[in-house]
Amino acid sequence: MMNPNRQSFLEDLRLDILKEIGNIGAAHAATSLSTLLNKRIDLKIPSAQVVPISEVNGPKRENNVAATYTYIDGDIQGHFFMLFKEEHANTLVSNIIPDTTIYDGDLGESAFCEIGNILCGSYLSALSKFLNITINQSPPILSIDIAAAILGEGLIELSMESDSVIMIETVLDDKINHHQMDGELVFLPNPDSMDLIFKLALGGE
Repeated sequence: MMNPNRQSFLEDLRLDILKEIGNIGAAHAATSLSTLLNKRIDLKIPSAQVVPISEVNGPKRENNVAATYTYIDGDIQGHFFMLFKEEHANTLVSNIIPDTTIYDGDLGESAFCEIGNILCGSYLSALSKFLNITINQSPPILSIDIAAAILGEGLIELSMESDSVIMIETVLDDKINHHQMDGELVFLPNPDSMDLIFKLALGGE
């Protein structure tokens, strides 16, 4: 049985690693988003943590959000979601295509999915380089619904084999308009992939 102090140390180290990977990805994403939106965008990762599935869909998940879904395969497999409140999603889209929202058909969908592609892709690219593994991602798909419904299918599938997911808080800061947009990345690796991520991150511990 692992010493409790060592277990606590490893858990803290895992969280530090997740946040560091998030910060690396955020730096790349901020550059890409600034280019896409033609303005300075700062991107911060206030927290990255592994949480029980039971804590993912709480009361705050009853609000409508715009989300992208990406399927992950390669050396690890799983589901990756990016979520923003509707009003923040519309702000992001209108910055790319003026007078356009997430509800404006292909234009709005393509714009928001491109943001999802940048944010999710930047994190996964940082994870891939950090762990020296191959990660492939599908094109993002837009969904607008209650957050609990969007996450539900992935959570149901994962809950059959695992009990935790990776949650990454994301804050986009528009320095020109002084507008802050809070988002979230929800990464649901399958159990074997979760084990592999932390095994490699901890140097085979």
